Amino acid sequence: MGGGGVLDRDRLRPPRHPLRRLALLGADDLGLLPDRLQGRRGEGARLGTGVPRPLEQAVVAITGASSGIGRAASLRLARRGASLALCARSEGPLAEIAAECEADGAEVFYRALDVSDEDAVEAFAAATVERFGHLDVWVNNAGTIAYGPFEEIPSAVFRQIIETNLMGQVHGARAALKRFREQGAGVLINMSSVWGRVSTPQVTPYIVSKNAVRAFSECLSGELVDEDGIHVATMVPQAVDTPIFEHAGNFTGKQVRPIPPVLDVEAVAEGIELCAENPKREVNYGQAGRALEILHATAPPLYRRLAHGAFVRGSFGSVPADPAPGNVLESRGPYAAEGGWHARRERTLRRAFLEAAGASVRGLFGKNS
Repeated sequence: MGGGGVLDRDRLRPPRHPLRRLALLGADDLGLLPDRLQGRRGEGARLGTGVPRPLEQAVVAITGASSGIGRAASLRLARRGASLALCARSEGPLAEIAAECEADGAEVFYRALDVSDEDAVEAFAAATVERFGHLDVWVNNAGTIAYGPFEEIPSAVFRQIIETNLMGQVHGARAALKRFREQGAGVLINMSSVWGRVSTPQVTPYIVSKNAVRAFSECLSGELVDEDGIHVATMVPQAVDTPIFEHAGNFTGKQVRPIPPVLDVEAVAEGIELCAENPKREVNYGQAGRALEILHATAPPLYRRLAHGAFVRGSFGSVPADPAPGNVLESRGPYAAEGGWHARRERTLRRAFLEAAGASVRGLFGKNS
């Protein structure tokens, strides 16, 4: 990409696609606060000066770097010339992404660890500063998910999702803020989700964790209000085309699929790059996710009638699947940035969308159970 200027926000917009861009109201249409939501039009308010040095001179730590959003963000920041500290649970795939980033010209330090281990996260941060001399941006990206009725999801799986998605970000924040306070500046980027403020059945541990992350970010922002050089940004994407659906724990009895619109992973990675340079309190992607959030907040009964049945019908197809914890308890592939939904499985996405839409219509007329 080159250059050290602030990114053009228009480039965060995903390409037009009949299943990706639905004609729904955006944040700017609804008059939401500019420092809270990344609307489709206008720049809105930023939080401050961003990283304490140009991104090309910055040190960025990324958790969960071996696949999905973390992998895409690592490669994007490597091409910008940032120095990278990468971590994930599996040594082999982590070494692969580190080598790719080095081939793009980045200096890379990496370490295999589980973010639910606070001591390991602290040691990783200390080693990063020892290696590079400073730490400018910390991206709390590592996350896992499991689908299924609450009573069917084993307690060990439920607990580990909370440990990874919430406590992993708590551990990262502790490690990062300690260094940011010492140097007087830094950007903490937390990964939440549209599910951080809305709910659906059969994905309870993930929704609990992402609600907590969003609240955690808001609490930190309040505590850091007098720290002009330290910023907390929260990414709030809807469904993203990553391997998370293959990685997911699944106790539904059926294969899992995303419901369109599905974001390109590069759009979220570019948002991380944008926030690293010029942080915004919350970055939301896609009109559909914002519309769901507004509906959930303003008309909860209507939201439940429209969304709950749509999620169940759209997310779970007819292909049977044995119950399994996925990558929740241990790392497993595929280790890639993209999930291949747009490239290879558009028909599946169309079917998911149509079944979800049909369930919404039935719910509107009170015909969903």
